[in-house]
Amino acid sequence: MNSGSSGGGASGGSIASIGLQTYATLLKAQGVATADQYQADRLEKAAQYGEVKAAQTSAQMTRSLTTTLGNIDAVRAAANADPSSPTGAAFRDNQEMIGNEQRGIAVGNIEAQVAQDRADAAYYRQASSDAMLSGYISAGANAFSSIEGTVTKMFTGA
Repeated sequence: MNSGSSGGGASGGSIASIGLQTYATLLKAQGVATADQYQADRLEKAAQYGEVKAAQTSAQMTRSLTTTLGNIDAVRAAANADPSSPTGAAFRDNQEMIGNEQRGIAVGNIEAQVAQDRADAAYYRQASSDAMLSGYISAGANAFSSIEGTVTKMFTGA
């Protein structure tokens, strides 16, 4: 009689063990998924800040270029330079080209970082989803394996 009771206790213990293993596997997967989702959210926020930074940088550099070109025009006017002078126009155009190029480079670099942050966020979101799927599959496989072992022991008497 005792062996039957201990067999039932072993089965009950095994079932509890299966439940705990399954729960631990799912909990671990949830932890990984939560960490990945947090990282994705952090990167998305960084991308949003980057967009604002790009717009602000562009606006500030445009204002600076406008001031520089205005100063060139003022100096030329004060010197009574001919406003239609090809040399003066070439100098002004060159300064405008340099300013626009610098603004394009600065804003382009910020926008490239924004794109990278968004790509990284998408990767972490997918990793979060994959972690949960992996957890469900692993928990199911562990549970089936443990149940199979318990059933085998019950029928073989081992």
